[in-house]
Amino acid sequence: MKKTYVTSAVFFALASGSLLAQTLVTVNGQAIDSSMIDAQVKAIRAENKQIQDTPALRRNLTERQVISTVVGQEAKRLKLDQSAEYKQALQQARAAADKSGASKKANFKTEWAVFQSDLLGQAYAAHVAKQNPVQEKDVKAAYDDFSKFYKGTQEVQLGEIATISSTDAEKAIADLKAKKSFSSVLKQYSVDEQAKQTGGIPNMYVPLKDLQQSAPPLYHAVKDLKKGGVTAKPLQNGNIYSVFYVNDRRNITLPTYDQAKNDIGRDLQAARIDASVQSLLQKADIKPAK
Repeated sequence: MKKTYVTSAVFFALASGSLLAQTLVTVNGQAIDSSMIDAQVKAIRAENKQIQDTPALRRNLTERQVISTVVGQEAKRLKLDQSAEYKQALQQARAAADKSGASKKANFKTEWAVFQSDLLGQAYAAHVAKQNPVQEKDVKAAYDDFSKFYKGTQEVQLGEIATISSTDAEKAIADLKAKKSFSSVLKQYSVDEQAKQTGGIPNMYVPLKDLQQSAPPLYHAVKDLKKGGVTAKPLQNGNIYSVFYVNDRRNITLPTYDQAKNDIGRDLQAARIDASVQSLLQKADIKPAK
């Protein structure tokens, strides 16, 4: 249930040149500077050379650092870093790092700082959960809403053929309507090499109700299609023209309350933690470098 909390203005400034400045952004007066992000990028690339040092990666790390800083400040204000549980977890982690030799790695200082920040975040999440616990009545109410929302609806398993021209997409549609196999049409027209390798049809099913909310154009294109049906027209997203194929369609089978209650409870608790973090960020004085 991750959310983007920091305003786009902050990251517009980061993307437009302040990454070169010593201070990238201040959070309630506490500076996040480029050396901190440089160190994190270095540590990440030391673990995986395939990860490139890009502006997008740096924006992501800076966003995470802003959130961690705000949460860490609140955790310290609440003195959560002075709790026996936090201190014990920190000591155990350091002992394990020393024993394994991880503490001697060149990037350990950066990794340890990130770990401490994450641990503070976990302490804050536990605090929020304790102060605002999810009750069984909350879970039951959420299950009832969930059941009503999906009852009597269907889900679909979709294959997608992504092309770079409307002409190719139209040809793919014609071939599928002519009963050519999805795999052969996919291999002929798709520009997605990974999809060609995997077959282009994920194992997962997507509830039509979810598509109706999250992707209305796709929902309207497939909602009346039967198994084996194909979208009448390609759906454009930027320079990509996609054709969708209904590999399967079935009624949704709802889990029982006992089957779903633990997942619902976790989701509700995570939502409350997210809301608490969002509140902290809304109140925080976050200023990008000028």
